[in-house]
Amino acid sequence: MRKGSTGSSTACRSGRKELLVIAPNWIGDVVMATPFLSVLRNENPDDFVTVLCREYVSELLLRCTYIDRLVTCGKGVPAAVRALRGGRPEGGWDAAFLLPMSFSTAIAVFLSGSSRRFGYRSGGREVLLTDPVSSELHRTIHLSEEYVRFARLYSATEASETPAPCVIPPYDWKERTGAFGLEGGYAVFAAGAAYGPAKVWPLDRFAVLAGRLREEKGLRTVTVGSGKERDYLDQITEANDDVLNLAGRSGIGDLMSVLRGADLVVGNDSGPVHVSAAMGVPTVSIFGSTSPVWTSPRGPRSSVVTSGAGCSPCFKRECPEGDTHCLQDIDVDDVFDAAIEIMREKIE
Repeated sequence: MRKGSTGSSTACRSGRKELLVIAPNWIGDVVMATPFLSVLRNENPDDFVTVLCREYVSELLLRCTYIDRLVTCGKGVPAAVRALRGGRPEGGWDAAFLLPMSFSTAIAVFLSGSSRRFGYRSGGREVLLTDPVSSELHRTIHLSEEYVRFARLYSATEASETPAPCVIPPYDWKERTGAFGLEGGYAVFAAGAAYGPAKVWPLDRFAVLAGRLREEKGLRTVTVGSGKERDYLDQITEANDDVLNLAGRSGIGDLMSVLRGADLVVGNDSGPVHVSAAMGVPTVSIFGSTSPVWTSPRGPRSSVVTSGAGCSPCFKRECPEGDTHCLQDIDVDDVFDAAIEIMREKIE
């Protein structure tokens, strides 16, 4: 958050407009929302920006310099309403920006009493918004650009280049990484995906890739994911003796630290690849049912591998044809070559 944040105090904010941002709920989407926060701050430098987010993604925004105050809440409308009422300034919010497209988010912000409420038309929720935005461009431009549109509309400014996402890891990230015994070169695999199996590259190919990176580049492999994915990711460990499975063993702060210290990150279209790319770590993302036009990780050393299958993107959680050709047609050589190339690139 910005230096000099005043928390819930309103006395020293007299004359400043109060802006409320409802952050997305997914890790990758939060990363892709940081360009919006950058534009909002730069175009409204004197306003006070409060961000409401779920507790488990708050670490991603904790050191964000575009924010004056970060408020966290639990899941559901009642929790969001309580958090908003507890952090509401004396005069209320002058404008609120709803980045999630859910109806429940619109209800929570409507009940907060914000004077203006920006959000995409979706599921009839425009009746709860004062400034509903057409969703005709949804999924046709990058998600970070979709978010930035809100700031442009509020500030009435012309479109310009969208800033790159920005993620700042914990300041003690080296110590945290060392605590896991990761002092030498290593690659991180984000081989799962909470969205569904239509986004998951075959695990046996991740296992083969781990062996090649060890043999040809001297990189140990670390796998990351949720506790529910731990047994699943153990299949990579069983095929390679020196793989470290950290699934379910680290919070977001430790995950950010492990990603920051990596020589390479390879993963499906999921949160970790967005985090690593934004931090400038060489990152290779594998896309199947989703669209890199919409959600490709952005960063100075980021690469995307797709098969070019005609059925992709379908945005389905499970393959309608039952075979995920979009992922099966990507072989280990495709990903290995992309990894070698992206590690060669230097940040300008």
